[in-house]
Amino acid sequence: MAIQQGSIALSRYLLIGDGSRPKLSDMAERLGLYQAEPVVLDGVKKEEQCGWVRPVGIDGVKVDLPPDHPWDLHDCRVADGVLLRLRIERRKVPATLLQVVYKQRFFAISQKTGKTPGPKERRDLRDEVKAELMCRALPTLSYVDAFWRDQAGEVMLFSSSKKARALFEGLFRSTFSDYIGAQLVAMEPLLMGMSAADLADSRVASEAVSRLSLATPVIFAEPSPQ
Repeated sequence: MAIQQGSIALSRYLLIGDGSRPKLSDMAERLGLYQAEPVVLDGVKKEEQCGWVRPVGIDGVKVDLPPDHPWDLHDCRVADGVLLRLRIERRKVPATLLQVVYKQRFFAISQKTGKTPGPKERRDLRDEVKAELMCRALPTLSYVDAFWRDQAGEVMLFSSSKKARALFEGLFRSTFSDYIGAQLVAMEPLLMGMSAADLADSRVASEAVSRLSLATPVIFAEPSPQ
């Protein structure tokens, strides 16, 4: 976590909705549906997956708790919000390894059948080899932290990475914002013509986002007749 290493990269969001405040108990139940599963070393076919894990260092909790120690959103309450931690698992099959194993299988099939596999057979063989190797690939783990001021409708993500933001936004929407009927809107950069005060007003911000969703990007608009 960057903040624990003495540096901070920050992305800010507003949660825009009808102004109703989500109940912590409801949100805790939602989070339970998207908690990260225990890390599995083999048999996983996905290149990338993510889920919520217990934040480190809150309420005097030590980092050496058992990985399966029970927790929920109530354990993440800090001051006027909740601390969230996203764990990202990535698996990758080295291209050189994939090519070597693929060629071994390709020539073995050619020798056994007496003919060269066709284009579709080659594609299927490559996919089969990649899936097999993916199941044996060890994951690399990374973490992204965020602070959700649930009563104020503000979210701070301690990362500016495009990939980390995309994963966080997708999981946050699936877990929380879609459930409560709210929109997660990035505050930086500010929407054209809107001030920070406008974004802080749920009604004004919601109307602006609705108009923006109907707008045609300038680069795709037809030129006006001369």
